[in-house]
Amino acid sequence: MGLEAELWAVYKGLKIILQRGMNKVIIETDAEQVVQLLNEEPGAKCPFRGIVEDSRIILRGCKCIVQHVCRGGNICADNLAKLGANQPLELLIVNEPSDEIRHALVADLLYLDGSNEA
Repeated sequence: MGLEAELWAVYKGLKIILQRGMNKVIIETDAEQVVQLLNEEPGAKCPFRGIVEDSRIILRGCKCIVQHVCRGGNICADNLAKLGANQPLELLIVNEPSDEIRHALVADLLYLDGSNEA
C-alpha cells in the first residue's frame, strides 16, 4: 500500500474512533513515514498536508497516538486488510472478530512481547 493509501486508512479509522466517542486509542502501523508525518508538523510542500492536518486534529481531540509496529507484529492488520479487500462494501467494520482474527491478535501480542524469540 502506498503512503497516501496508508494515510487515508488511518484517517478513516480516526473518523470511526471519533464517531464512536472513543479516546486514548493506540493506532499501530508498519508505515514509518505515516507515523512521522502524523507526529510532526507537515511541511508547506507536503503533498498530503490536508489529510495529515485533519488527522492530527482528530488525534489531539481523541487523545489517540499513532506508533510504528514492525510488519511481523502487524499480522492482524494484514488479515483485516485482506478481509476488507474481498468485501463489496466501501467500509467494513468488524465488531466481533472471527477465530482467524483472534488468532492473529494473539500472534501479534506474542510478537510484541518478544515471545517469538528462540
